[in-house]
Amino acid sequence: MTFLQEFQSWYWDCDFDDAELEAAYDATGTATTAEEFRRAFLVLLRSEDTVARGIALDFFDRAHATNRFGEDNPFEPYREEVVATARAMLRRPPRPGDDVAFEGADHASALLVLGKNGAGPEDAESVIAVLRRRPDGALRENALSAADSILSGSEAPDPRLVALIGEVAFDRSLDIRDRLRALGALREVPGDEVTALLVRATGEDDHRVQQEAAWGLSIGRRFYAHRALLERLDASWPDDERRYEANEVRRALAPGPHSTYWQGATPESPQLLEAHQEMRAPVSERAHRRAYRAMLHSGRIAAVGIALDHFCDSDGLTRFDLDTEAFIPALRTLARHVLTQPPSSARLSPRTGEGANHASALDALARIAEPEDAALLATALRRRDATPLIRERAIHAAQDCLGRWDEPADRLVAALEELIFDSSATIEDRTHAVVALFDVPGPKATAVLLRAAHSSVLPIQVEGALGLTCDHLIDQHRDLVRGLAESWPDGDDEPDRAWLVLDALED
Repeated sequence: MTFLQEFQSWYWDCDFDDAELEAAYDATGTATTAEEFRRAFLVLLRSEDTVARGIALDFFDRAHATNRFGEDNPFEPYREEVVATARAMLRRPPRPGDDVAFEGADHASALLVLGKNGAGPEDAESVIAVLRRRPDGALRENALSAADSILSGSEAPDPRLVALIGEVAFDRSLDIRDRLRALGALREVPGDEVTALLVRATGEDDHRVQQEAAWGLSIGRRFYAHRALLERLDASWPDDERRYEANEVRRALAPGPHSTYWQGATPESPQLLEAHQEMRAPVSERAHRRAYRAMLHSGRIAAVGIALDHFCDSDGLTRFDLDTEAFIPALRTLARHVLTQPPSSARLSPRTGEGANHASALDALARIAEPEDAALLATALRRRDATPLIRERAIHAAQDCLGRWDEPADRLVAALEELIFDSSATIEDRTHAVVALFDVPGPKATAVLLRAAHSSVLPIQVEGALGLTCDHLIDQHRDLVRGLAESWPDGDDEPDRAWLVLDALED
């Protein structure tokens, strides 16, 4: 609690005429328990006094930072009330400056909270009103932070807010940190207006501004249209002027991953080699699509496998937010076909070994398989001659599909059950198969978890018990799980992951 005891406020000279408010504020310096802090905090937060509310918001922000040190925010139960108070303060005219605080300190406290606690489109008008006043210092900084939160993830950004942030970004009289903060707020915001601002900013003399703007142009589909500009900029920055943003630009320009399972493999023709290179470092969106289709429909085992890997890798096909929806039917068809073929030879994938084609196909199906693919996945699980990698990817695919499909597939659950109780399988595969049934609804999956919980093999028993602590099962099976946990050895002999079961029982 020392972290809060030593805090006074961010923006306020705290001297109250009201005895209750003075006592509440003084209590923040002597409180030793979360409850004592909460009582004082609520007196300040629920006061009609603007200074008291501003101090309460500052305390919430300070307490929010304690998460970095592993401490809970004692005011977290009042988050919604805090945010509502901040919004109400922003709807009022800014408090005049005096010997207590600078002009607009109430708005600074409110914006500080909103910027870190999910400011959204409903806050745009308030933030726009603040930015139109051309604030400085903490008020400007916090307004930009809130604007960043508002614009984050917005598919239709408010053009007025974008324009105001642009004015800050290009105001050379301002502190460079605020200019960079403004550009940072635009980094991932869609729209032609934002793109134009980022392109314009790359023409500024300050390399810091150039690099922040270039980073924005290197993200998502903007990269395709501005690759040539980014290459010129990257080549122009001396090593001693390169910041983190410049390194992100260079990373975007560098080739993406080769593949997941086909390292060491070379596409089997000059045309496919060129297509592979284009996929890794695309010069345009159209060229990227064309190259991917060439690999996917090549009929060559390694090329198709690489294409499947690029679909699954977050730095692969969607590295620059390419829309993949049109590829999915063909991907699904090809992945299904690959699983009906023999495992590929180790010669084709020197670093992975035998069966890389099945690994690629299973990873793709983990994302796009449909319920009618349950039989195909069950067959993959039942292959007793599968390599360890293929068995691992089959379990992963089953887990992802059972978690994604609206209705669990009984034949897939049955295949996992067979694996769980197959004494010839590795204990890792058997326990992972139990985990694949966590959170799967329905009596079939629950019956398997119960059977696993009664297994004489302790690691399987622990996983079965853990599965029974899932939200939809714990109330019904708490006594059983507790009894199992009490039977396990403790200390150095405690089974792996037993602590997770014990934690779940305490919740």
